[in-house]
Amino acid sequence: MKKDLREFLDVVQKKAPELLVRVGREVDPKWELSAVQKRLQADDELPVLVFDRVSGHTMPVVTNLFASKALLALALGTTPESVVERFGDAQKNRIAPKEVSSGAVKDVVLTGEQAELTRFPLVTHCEKDAGPYLTSGVTIVRDPESGALNAGIYRHRLLSPKTMTVNMAPLCHASEIAKKGEAKGVPVDAAIVIGHHPAMGMASQQRGALGEFELETMGGLLGEPVDVVPAETVDVPVPADAEIVIEGRILTDKWEDDGPFGDYWLYYAPAKPARVFEVTAITHRRDPLFHDIFPVGPEHLVLFSLGMEGVVFSQLKQLVPQVVAINVPVSGAGNLVYVQIRKDIEGLGVNTALAALGAYRFKCAVVVDEDVDIYDDKNVLWAVMTRTQADRSFFTAPGSYISRVDPTGYPAYPGGPPLLSTRLGIDATKPLDPHFPEVAEPPRGLWKGLDLKDYLP
Repeated sequence: MKKDLREFLDVVQKKAPELLVRVGREVDPKWELSAVQKRLQADDELPVLVFDRVSGHTMPVVTNLFASKALLALALGTTPESVVERFGDAQKNRIAPKEVSSGAVKDVVLTGEQAELTRFPLVTHCEKDAGPYLTSGVTIVRDPESGALNAGIYRHRLLSPKTMTVNMAPLCHASEIAKKGEAKGVPVDAAIVIGHHPAMGMASQQRGALGEFELETMGGLLGEPVDVVPAETVDVPVPADAEIVIEGRILTDKWEDDGPFGDYWLYYAPAKPARVFEVTAITHRRDPLFHDIFPVGPEHLVLFSLGMEGVVFSQLKQLVPQVVAINVPVSGAGNLVYVQIRKDIEGLGVNTALAALGAYRFKCAVVVDEDVDIYDDKNVLWAVMTRTQADRSFFTAPGSYISRVDPTGYPAYPGGPPLLSTRLGIDATKPLDPHFPEVAEPPRGLWKGLDLKDYLP
């Protein structure tokens, strides 16, 4: 079977049916659909959701594909603890896409007046969002100078049946490519891919060099080439087994306001100018599934953090061989990293925190020992409260760039933009003093190996 969105849903149904929920009741794409996600999230329930009936539309909506490491592990056939290592291996062992003559994404080809965005169940997620947004699309662009391809996920606000914004962070590769097009006075060919195997979304988060095409990393994750076909109206290859492709051009001489928008920091990002995407064609499967990402839910953060974890883990291991694992927890809104080390020298915790803060734009790095579960916020907080002194174990580094959406950012000079933040490092490792108290617990081999089915009804 082809490895695509439908195959992944089948895998979840067979291997972890508790992680797949179909919603039969009709829901409104304005707020109600995302309200269901928020309600489940509040109860710590994070299944893949399939909304079969969406008001005003015939397409089902699939959400929460990336809501947990457990789902990423299912997609890659590995364990949650091995996802980051698998991602790093795929970036090193990329597999180039394979061009084929046709594919399911060409079942329906719409051009001209038929190629309208209103046919899709675009979701309005938060109460004060500027309107409906496309949040899941992987946008493939071609560099007008080098011809290189690049792919990433950007948000798109619906402007008209034929146009959307395309909000690209200033430091991303697509933004760099758009600037090249602007300098040449030409638009940038692009195609927005909606709905495919989760490996596509994961690969879009790689932190590689410009020219390292993300569909090659997707092939590395899947262990086989991704089938691609030429787009109908732009010079971009698109995955043959995607659900939907929106073809068009990024206009490099036109801007529109994008926002307010509920973002991954869990605050509203204010309206800012964004480039405009103009639709030239739409292709899709005969009965397409529409994929949505809830931007203020864990799905956004788990996916967004994967790219950070992949690059930071490999860099940290080179600088600090005693690093065992890292985790960018959802609780930190993408700005917090936990690092687990095998401490063998005093001062290693501080050195590791410094290295982690330098490896990426984290606002805080917490370093812990091997006996602390970095996938459990409560366990990390326990280590911070029992293994630190604020005047010795904490340090700060002011005047650093973290993110343009940091609501507490401050300017570098009076009247300047509030783009700077202060970073925090925490060494929550034990001293190597042999008299430091032992952790109190029953024999670890006994309680970890218990099968509770033998004891509980």
